[in-house]
Formats: sequence, C-alpha cells, structure tokens
Amino acid sequence: MTETITEPSALIVAAIIAGVVSIAVAIIAGVVSFLSLVITKEQSVSSFRQEWIDALRKDIAIIVGRITAIHGESIVKHKENQEILWERVKSELIGFNRVIARIRLRLNPKEKAEEEKEPTKAVLEALKKLEETFSSAKPRFDELKPLVETLVNNAQIILKENWDRVREGERVYRNALIAAKVLMFIGIILFIGGGIYWLNAISR
Repeated sequence: MTETITEPSALIVAAIIAGVVSIAVAIIAGVVSFLSLVITKEQSVSSFRQEWIDALRKDIAIIVGRITAIHGESIVKHKENQEILWERVKSELIGFNRVIARIRLRLNPKEKAEEEKEPTKAVLEALKKLEETFSSAKPRFDELKPLVETLVNNAQIILKENWDRVREGERVYRNALIAAKVLMFIGIILFIGGGIYWLNAISR
C-alpha cells in the first residue's frame, strides 16, 4: 500500500527543504564573500609584485650603465692621474653602491622558490664581486664583462618568474577563484533544486 503525502505534510517538508536550502545558500554566500576578500588581497599582491618587477628591472639597467661609465673613465681618461679619475667617477661610484644596496634589499638571500633560488644567489654573488672589483686598488676590469652577463642573465630569470606569477595570478588567488566558482555553482544547483522540489510539493 502506497502512503500518500497529505497537503500539510508536503508543505512542512517543503518548508524544511526551503529552510535547509536557505541556510546552505547563506553559508555559501558567506564563503564566497570571504573568497572575494582573498581574491582582492591577492590582486593587490600582484600589483605590488608588478611594481617590484619594474623597480628591479630599472635598477639592473642603471647598474649596468654605471659599470660601463666607470669602466670607460678608468681605461680611457685620466689613467695616470688618480685624483682626476676619482673626481670623474665619484658620483657614478656612489650611485653604483646605492643601486647595489637597493637590489640587495629587493632580493631574498634565502629564497626558497626552486626557479629563483640559484639565480638569486648568482645575482647577489655577482654584486659582491662587482663591489670588490671597484674597491680594489688594481681593479680586474677583464672580469667585468662576465660578471655583468651573470648579473643580467640571472636577473632576467628572476624577472620572468615573477612576471609569470603576475600574468597567471598568485597561487592563492587562482585557488580562491576556482573555489568561488565551484561554490557559486553548488549554490545555484541547490537553489534551483530546492525551488523545483517546493513547487512539486505544493502542487500535489
């Protein structure tokens, strides 16, 4: 014998379903709001990362320019007169040391990211050797070219890795975006399913 659901019972069941769906949708909406905050934060991180990329790229270009200028003055002009040479390169050398300090502050000597770990070490080591070269009484200018190449090549790797993160989005941002889409989809399914069940219940 098949038990039929009376109208009052159907309405009660529909009300319960509607309540459960409402609670589920409210929870999902709260989670989505939280994820939206996470996404906004990660977008800000990407914006700061882009600024960091631009600043590092600029400083690498500046230091290469200053190295070229100091080297040029040292081997072409005032080779025998150290006082005149110092006057000519003093501002460049001060700027050189200032830019090195800025680059060091932007890089993490204990970088853990696999793609950036070795390039970061190489850049910091090249900066150290460049400082030693220009602070020496008899600079080994023949070492400048390979040092500059090491600096630029490894800086390019670091810049590329960080640019890829900006282009693709921070990892937390990507995960949060996927989670938000999934939760919104579940919320829509629950809302539609609950609505259909409620309409069927009251139409009996």
